[in-house]
Amino acid sequence: MSISSASASLAAILLLSLFPLQAADRLTITGTVLDEATKQPLAGATILVHSAGVRTGYDSFCPTCYLDCGKRGTTDTAGNFQIEGLSPDLVFTMLVIRDGYSSVFVNKHDPQKGPAATTLKPRPPVTDPKQTVRGKVVDTKGRPVKEALISQQGIRVGDMQRFGDGDWIDLMAVSNKDGEFEIAYKIPATSMILEVTPRGMAPTLVTLPTGPERHPVTVTEGASIRGRLTSGGKPVPNAEMLLSSHRTIAGTRYADIRIGTNANGEFLFTNVPPGRVWDLAPRMESLAPKGLAAPLTHVETKDDGHEIKVPDIEVSPAHTIRGRIRLADDTPIPPNMRISLNPDRGSDRQVQLLPPDGTFEFKGVGKGIYTLSPSVKGYRAPNAQYGIEFLVEGDRNNFLITLHPIR
Repeated sequence: MSISSASASLAAILLLSLFPLQAADRLTITGTVLDEATKQPLAGATILVHSAGVRTGYDSFCPTCYLDCGKRGTTDTAGNFQIEGLSPDLVFTMLVIRDGYSSVFVNKHDPQKGPAATTLKPRPPVTDPKQTVRGKVVDTKGRPVKEALISQQGIRVGDMQRFGDGDWIDLMAVSNKDGEFEIAYKIPATSMILEVTPRGMAPTLVTLPTGPERHPVTVTEGASIRGRLTSGGKPVPNAEMLLSSHRTIAGTRYADIRIGTNANGEFLFTNVPPGRVWDLAPRMESLAPKGLAAPLTHVETKDDGHEIKVPDIEVSPAHTIRGRIRLADDTPIPPNMRISLNPDRGSDRQVQLLPPDGTFEFKGVGKGIYTLSPSVKGYRAPNAQYGIEFLVEGDRNNFLITLHPIR
């Protein structure tokens, strides 16, 4: 059985078991789209369900593969829209698109909490073809792929590369029914580094030249990664697995992929870009309530259609990191200051708000190298611009970090 058919079979089983097909129980998203400057309603905007996730717990299914993904509505003359027949067990991320305006996401909308309201900004004019990349997304048979999300990674001007979104006219674009898209930058450039993410297919990173010519971008099925999380040989359900690019150089890193373990502790990542090495581990916060942690696993996806069966990932008792952030002038920690804990590999992290006395406690920490990064406005730790690196081999208590005023 191919990955596509296997994934489709799994999808059918999950959908039938989780979401009984009873129309009376289905939800409707309603909302309004306005011009941000004038606050006038915008007619003819398309609202597309781009991805979804479960309302509670963790998700063991591809976020863009639910049957509800792809459903859409169009605003009327009053700027109102509705999308019917949606699962009551999901929350939805929607993409709002209209000609002449920059597209925006409405993230994790819950239809049960009321209408969705959003505004669009007019798209600034583009006067130089060198500000724009024009492309066409196709599959391996040359067929157009509609509704692929194109997001910016960076630009090249001659031999210089620039990263960050401050000067983009379009933070994102969406391929139309013919697979075509256009994305623009505020100044002329030589080429653009883009991530193209189709629904139900593997994302791909491309560097395309600017100018009037339209360039093809071929997207593929990708690989799949299957495995199981265990504790003493028994399954660990409802843990959130995190798959991250091992290479983290700007312009080469894919967005993280998250998926949950099912009742048997199993997980399945589909449509993973081929030809890369990945860091795989359960998120610390998802195992912390169980007092467990797991090591990082490296996985290589070699080719399209490649299915990797990861050996069982065995969890072990976790450690706890306790300590206090002290200000050198002995003043209380101001409100809304934070501290984060990051492993040396992977993109997992834990973040906590600091109380006035600066105490903190991180649970669910496995053995390895970590960095503590306190963020208190106006203060910093001497000789620790990038945080405090330390080794975890057991519980750490009385971890004291003194921050000094920035002069």
